[in-house]
Amino acid sequence: MLLTGEIWNPADLAEVETTVEQRIKYVKNNFKSDIKQLLNIGLTVEELTLMIQQNANIIATQ
Repeated sequence: MLLTGEIWNPADLAEVETTVEQRIKYVKNNFKSDIKQLLNIGLTVEELTLMIQQNANIIATQ
């Protein structure tokens, strides 16, 4: 790595050490937690749904 000039990034280990299924499960759990927190601060389900729908195209293209 040092000889080739390649830059080491610790985040690269996540792709080696975790399966896609594990990462999807992790993201789903975080998403559920985030939704719960947003609801606790006063956002409504309708507001969350609208926000997701409005941003779905932007998120999908990234």
